[in-house]
Amino acid sequence: MVPGASHAPVTGLSERWAGLGGEVGVAVDSVELWRVELPFADPVATARGVHRRRPLALVRLMGNVVSGDTRPVEGWGECAALADTTFDAEDVDRSFEVLGHQLVPALFEQLASGHHRLPGPAHLVGTRDAAPDAPLAFAALEMAVADAHLRAEGRSLASLVGVEGRTVEPGAVVGMTESVDELLARVGRLVSQGYSRVKVKIAPGWDMEPVAALARAFPHLRLQVDANASYRPGDGPGDDTGGHLAGLDRFGLLCIEQPFDPADLGAHAGLATRLSTPICLDESLDSPRRVEEALALGACSVVCVKPARLGGLGAALSVIERCRRSGVPLWMGGMFESGYARGVNTTLGALEGMSWPGDLSPSRSYLTDDLVPDEGMTAPDPRNGLHGAPAPPIRAVPRGPGMGTPPDPGALARYGTLRRVITSR
Repeated sequence: MVPGASHAPVTGLSERWAGLGGEVGVAVDSVELWRVELPFADPVATARGVHRRRPLALVRLMGNVVSGDTRPVEGWGECAALADTTFDAEDVDRSFEVLGHQLVPALFEQLASGHHRLPGPAHLVGTRDAAPDAPLAFAALEMAVADAHLRAEGRSLASLVGVEGRTVEPGAVVGMTESVDELLARVGRLVSQGYSRVKVKIAPGWDMEPVAALARAFPHLRLQVDANASYRPGDGPGDDTGGHLAGLDRFGLLCIEQPFDPADLGAHAGLATRLSTPICLDESLDSPRRVEEALALGACSVVCVKPARLGGLGAALSVIERCRRSGVPLWMGGMFESGYARGVNTTLGALEGMSWPGDLSPSRSYLTDDLVPDEGMTAPDPRNGLHGAPAPPIRAVPRGPGMGTPPDPGALARYGTLRRVITSR
């Protein structure tokens, strides 16, 4: 369990998700697609590149409630695809085009065959089939559909999954830096703010020295490392990557995240037999089926939950249920979302089974501006901080209706680079 957080049972999550949209009918008139670019506060450096801006694709469904009182309703979704295909087959431009040319037209076809009522988010099979190789784009559309139904019913995602009023303790992420001293300074600032779990990026040539320095400087910090698939099981004659990574065991890390190529589950399974540090997978887990394969092979013992990469909130809820039943530790990952989608992830991060703080720091900790008001932190946890450190910060899950506060029109005007409207006619 995440210290300082309250948790709700996960029993029946999939059933609740399947029932969303069955109470109030919604008709959709048009879909608005937005392409925006938000500025990072600091460049984000990983083993695979440096990102200075965060492009996003947004989906806005516009329509009316048609059950009982007729009133306008909207639903917002956010696509987590990045600026390039470093980590996923989709980049933000491809996701935007898939939404406009495949998924949204398929949704209108499904609407036409269903008496023009918006199906619930668990009943978008026909729409999903229009782009089976675009899980991130579909996840954005599914989020918008769910948001529209929640707003029509006047309730929040938190109430749907049973975590209304709950709080979570967020973790923080630090990219690679120019020097170990700079890394220590960045992590030190986070520790002074109360963060008890920090994830740092590593890569060949940037692993043992920075991790050792962090372990010495912050002996009580819950530390995990993320390799972003930058290592190879064998880079040449005499090379022993597994033996090298085994050197991280002495630091008592929470986990080593995604050391090898996402497709190579066998290499991860082999590494897991050599290390006492748990192996966590992220980029490898792009569907619930892939999670099953990884766990069956022993390729990981910890699962990073990223709803967008898994193919949406419905897929994420099924993975959470499955891992919770089997006792597999979970934590919520992040993809440098806007505050809107980060709030959605925070809601899921309040569910039972989340074993330690996820990548849920406020969006203002990595963006200089956002699409929604600064969600910030709630008051510090009243517990004393560990070992004399400041009390850990906590975040409340967004309150309804819907997924949370929708994107601000002013922010869209400032950062929008492309807008497309698709009508049902």
